[in-house]
Amino acid sequence: MFKKIYYRYLQSLLIFSIVVTVLYITLRYFVPDIVSHNLHFLIVIFVLVTAVTHYVVVRTDVERMEYRADPELSKEEQMKGIAAIERKFITRYMLVLVVKILSFLVFIALYAYFNKGDAMRFMLNFMVIYLLYSVFEIIYIKKPVTGKIKQNKK
Repeated sequence: MFKKIYYRYLQSLLIFSIVVTVLYITLRYFVPDIVSHNLHFLIVIFVLVTAVTHYVVVRTDVERMEYRADPELSKEEQMKGIAAIERKFITRYMLVLVVKILSFLVFIALYAYFNKGDAMRFMLNFMVIYLLYSVFEIIYIKKPVTGKIKQNKK
């Protein structure tokens, strides 16, 4: 189940990244003053980081989706098991998010230090790309995938 969910995510991520790249090329052609010269590297970095972070998050989410109540346990014990899985998912998601944001801040600071002339344009482009990929990630995480996987098995 995990492989199907993750591969479907990678396909969607690549399609989304192609759309963002086409948008980047179009903007670069029509309005070159607002697009950083190194934005194509930024898109590659976002694809890699998003794929890795989603891998970590989906591992826990699959545990959550595959949880089956043990009829031998009381309702309270079952609820404790569910709550433990939920806490693990939330903790892992928040940890991944914090590490990703801190890594991106270090990346932006280093880029700004070494490329002072392009720093402001790069930071603005970075914010737009970060927003686009964050919205994509949130929509994909919120989207229910269990029904689609079960339908494909039939």
